[in-house]
Amino acid sequence: MKRSLILILLTLSPRFASACTVCFGDPNSPSAQAMGMAIFFLLATVGTVFVGAGAFVFTLARRAKSPLADPRDFLTDDTD
Repeated sequence: MKRSLILILLTLSPRFASACTVCFGDPNSPSAQAMGMAIFFLLATVGTVFVGAGAFVFTLARRAKSPLADPRDFLTDDTD
């Protein structure tokens, strides 16, 4: 219980809860610009994965609706 209380107090303390140097610093600095580009890259990566998963589900749904071939066509002997 004592450990939880200390952890809560440290988390809510304004001195420890301040922003990191990247967020608190100059927004035009190279590190802040690199962080912004990294965020856009990760968003694009996640979006690409979601589009791929959606395309896969769409393909499965479309193939499930298509009619199956008649199995009797495979049983005929065309070796005359």
